[in-house]
Amino acid sequence: MTLDDLHDLMCGLSVGQTCSLHLDVYQLLFPPGEPDQGARVKAFKFAQTRGCEIQNPTAGGQALEVVFIRRISNPRGCP
Repeated sequence: MTLDDLHDLMCGLSVGQTCSLHLDVYQLLFPPGEPDQGARVKAFKFAQTRGCEIQNPTAGGQALEVVFIRRISNPRGCP
């Protein structure tokens, strides 16, 4: 998966729908991955531009994925 693939996936979501990335894929797209604050900021900004939020991948302890949820119907970053 590439950032372009993730962009397409996020832009294809309807409000309330989710998509997720395994932490290994998240690490490739937003190095060095969890729990790096810089990676979190990059991922947050990427998601926000596409009308999505990130659910904290470590909130439950041993999470294996990062979940993105669409919150905005027509974000500026999606066609």
